[in-house]
Amino acid sequence: MIKQLLVLALLLGAPLVPARAEVVVVSNDPGGNVLQYQARRRELAKAEQVRIQGYCNSACTIFTTLPNVCVGPKATFGFHGASPKTGVPQVDYFLDMQIGQFYRGEVRRRFIDKWRFHLGSKDLHYISAERLVQLDPKIRICPSPKRKNG
Repeated sequence: MIKQLLVLALLLGAPLVPARAEVVVVSNDPGGNVLQYQARRRELAKAEQVRIQGYCNSACTIFTTLPNVCVGPKATFGFHGASPKTGVPQVDYFLDMQIGQFYRGEVRRRFIDKWRFHLGSKDLHYISAERLVQLDPKIRICPSPKRKNG
């Protein structure tokens, strides 16, 4: 039976060794529509590893809490709430939590208490990768890539 499966795999062109680990790089992402980023987050969750580099603003920040994510040591993160505001506190809170639901611990608390009152891409609250990790210790800084000699 195993021999037959191996022959079938060879005939179909399937690799006999596992494919190289998939690393997805998110770099200099300004953010965008929250629903589209929620769908993208579900896809990124399937990758072996996701590396966030450069800037990651707005809806991009929901990727930071994926278990397969690491952040570049020089990455920056920009947070803001939903805009425009409706003027109805309960509605505004609901809209802000479309992003805020993905944050943990101190990042979530600060988002709810302060950062969500920043309005849009022209008024972001920025933090460094180092600060992000201080506020959410489950987030990891990416290891430096190994250099090839020669």
